[in-house]
Amino acid sequence: MATSGLKRAVLAPAVLVGTLFSATIAAQTISVEGKGTVEIEPEYARMSASVSHTADTASDAQAMVDRVMSRLLTGVDELPVAENSIDAGQIRIQPRYRWNPRSETQEFQGYEATRVLGFKLTSLESLGDALQMLSEQGATTVDAPQYGSSQTGTARSRALAMAFDDAKADAETLTQAAGLILGPPDNISTGPQRAPVFRAMNRAAPAAMSAEMAPRYEPGQLSVSASVSVVFSATP
Repeated sequence: MATSGLKRAVLAPAVLVGTLFSATIAAQTISVEGKGTVEIEPEYARMSASVSHTADTASDAQAMVDRVMSRLLTGVDELPVAENSIDAGQIRIQPRYRWNPRSETQEFQGYEATRVLGFKLTSLESLGDALQMLSEQGATTVDAPQYGSSQTGTARSRALAMAFDDAKADAETLTQAAGLILGPPDNISTGPQRAPVFRAMNRAAPAAMSAEMAPRYEPGQLSVSASVSVVFSATP
């Protein structure tokens, strides 16, 4: 009886090891990545421009940029702009110097004042008017419009679904080639959320248009992209 009990004690670990080995063989995973892109129409544009002037005194430089900014704000009032989106409160005044190689000294050139204007244009049909107004009324620099849409969140959700389908299609191809059966996903992670990408287009105005009319600026569609990394289980 004692001998029989000893045999059972010796055989039990061997059975346990065999079970663990079989589980290790069965547990296989496939890691894939997928991408998805959805295009939507832009709805608005964030505009930004600045005014700079250099004068002998800081007060003279500020007075000049303030006068130009007043003209710009008057022009903005005539545009379709989102309420409370106008920002013209930033001003910077600093001395300017120039290096003189002969005397090897910094020569004072005056004080430079800079004011920045920003606003949200709610109708892209007025984009040409807005750009023309900023240029004609004395803006020193006009930044490229930043297009946006209220549908960006919805578009990203669709792009994520497309990215998962893309990843799953690759996983199915790999498991079929390897003679495996694709299982459910064990882990899903998304890539960094990036700002929508757009293509700005400036189409020439028709010949019949008057020279006084503002040029047409027609942005392309916004591209909202998403990426995912998925780990699928697979069995023989």
